[in-house]
Amino acid sequence: MDYKIIWDNNVILDLLLLRTKDNPYIFEIEKYVSDYKIPIYLSSSQLHNLKFIFSKHLKGANINVNVNVILRKFVETHNVRVLKTPSYDIIDKWYSDFDIEDELIRLTAETFDLYVLTRDEKFLETVKDKGVHPKDFISFISNSTENQKISMLDLTRETLYIYHKIEKNMDKVIKESNFILGPEVKQLEEKAARYLGVKHCIGCSSGTDALVLSLRALAIKLKGKEYFDKTDEIITTPFTFTATGDAILRAGATPVFIDIDLDTYTIDTEKIKEYLRTSKNVAGIIPVHLYGHPANMDEIMQIAKEYNLFVVEDVAQAFGGMWDNKKLGSIGTTGCFSFFPSKNLGGFGDGGMVSTNDDELAEIIRMLIKHGGKDKYNVDHIGYNARLDTLQAAIILAKFDIIDDFNEKRRKIAKIYTEGLKEIKWLKTPIEKEKAYHVFHQYTILLTGKNREEIQERLKQQGISTMVYYPYPLHKMKVFINNGMKVYGSLQNSEYAAKNVLSLPIEPLYDEKIIYNVIEKLREM
Repeated sequence: MDYKIIWDNNVILDLLLLRTKDNPYIFEIEKYVSDYKIPIYLSSSQLHNLKFIFSKHLKGANINVNVNVILRKFVETHNVRVLKTPSYDIIDKWYSDFDIEDELIRLTAETFDLYVLTRDEKFLETVKDKGVHPKDFISFISNSTENQKISMLDLTRETLYIYHKIEKNMDKVIKESNFILGPEVKQLEEKAARYLGVKHCIGCSSGTDALVLSLRALAIKLKGKEYFDKTDEIITTPFTFTATGDAILRAGATPVFIDIDLDTYTIDTEKIKEYLRTSKNVAGIIPVHLYGHPANMDEIMQIAKEYNLFVVEDVAQAFGGMWDNKKLGSIGTTGCFSFFPSKNLGGFGDGGMVSTNDDELAEIIRMLIKHGGKDKYNVDHIGYNARLDTLQAAIILAKFDIIDDFNEKRRKIAKIYTEGLKEIKWLKTPIEKEKAYHVFHQYTILLTGKNREEIQERLKQQGISTMVYYPYPLHKMKVFINNGMKVYGSLQNSEYAAKNVLSLPIEPLYDEKIIYNVIEKLREM
């Protein structure tokens, strides 16, 4: 359903004053928004007028009640959300013939791509195809549901969900203008460290840089050199985003690609053991918690201990995930996170973080993100300009408080998918291993008896988006072929997955009806 509707003052007052004569649809609308938890959006410019007019009507009718109590109850019993009133383009309207109250509401609606619910015919003409009359409200919502395109994510919906917190944090940064390593960066680092249960979290410019910084710091600590040598091998999976393997190359080492377990799409620990019996050059392992499912960290940490290896967890897709009740990113030598907008905990651009319990590594990483030294005019190492922007930290802080709730919403959607798709013989639904807490960054099915391109196209024709993560395993890419890599075994599982996986929409704020719609379309095939 398209829930993004701002209510004009006349409709809000119809509800508060029980004006069924002027608006015979108002109670039906109220029941509908309550039943389906549809937000009532308001522009901040409306609040004063609403309170003033409401008070005036009550006094005129000699009704002696506390207005503040009624308004508080209204907000508490309805899903009311207030959005900022834009300051741009409004001053010219102030000294013109425009209805300034309507224009402020229109500007807010335009800014956030909202529809306007109003029974003011002149206002409806102004907002044109973005206006909804109360008599058409329920049919409009129903038609929106039937014709709605289902995207993989709806980041605008997520932003509006907690916009008041995001706006407050961003305004504070703008007011103080401390845009580089402002206090919000430290606040986020400390909050993340408490959440993960680690000593250190260091914000950085991206999840990719988090991996590079971790490996560079490990080279400096373990080898006393800026980079690893090509003879140094780092084991990882070929079924991941390019950044995982690319970080190994950028740190000077050679990636060793080892196949995955098709149940979880994470690295096969038995094959790691097999390879380690053939090579004495392995320095570390990068397990990837792909799609939000943890790699088998018991096995990986046991292997690392036996062979004296470091473990860099790639947690880009699994913030909040756990293995045996331990937060991912707190188990290995370091954890590497991405705050890319589409991630479970995402900002408004690039951002990342490294977690660790190693004091020396934390100190080196803090130097590397600032050109390589504690003093930027007298540096120690070959560093980077890899700081986390203050604005990104402020946005992520605002979203931090809902990460567990959103992960649970993802898990609920995944459960609906799995139950609804279990009878379809030509696909395999994802599983959750014992000890794993899967956060479903993606809900990824494996097609076992259908052509993926055909399925994607048929879903696309139904308005349903899907994605393939990832169509090419790393060992098939020119960058690794041309710059040095090792392959252990056939990697047949990785190649099979690359040809047959398909990720379905898993927006945490989607209504269950949307998910059932996707299931129905797949069943019809």
